[in-house]
Amino acid sequence: MITMRKVEHILVVDDDPVIRDMMVDILDLEGYVVEIARNGQEALTLLRHGPAEARYLIFLDLMMPVMDGYAFCQALANDPAQRERHVIILMSAIDNLARAAALGINATMPKPFVIEDVLRAIEPYMAVP
Repeated sequence: MITMRKVEHILVVDDDPVIRDMMVDILDLEGYVVEIARNGQEALTLLRHGPAEARYLIFLDLMMPVMDGYAFCQALANDPAQRERHVIILMSAIDNLARAAALGINATMPKPFVIEDVLRAIEPYMAVP
């Protein structure tokens, strides 16, 4: 049985500035440390150059330029230092749920979302079991 440590940082990866800003506003108001990336490549760079022991919960859009969410998840799976990250996919109506579920993600959250959706989604990852 794997013991999950408390998540210390939240990373929002989305190319839509409105979505990013909404997520940051909600999470910042709740007192969480929030970082942002506009695409999967920026997110990987941030994760690889940050503290190796930092625990992240990642809100991830699937459809982005440069590196999309699918390629990002594949890169995480192929990098032993990044495998323990928790990923919640931000899903729009056009995203393929079956394809997203095959990525080994922790959860999905619909877009558009409301504050309660965000807080409910992070709850399992923010407390030490």
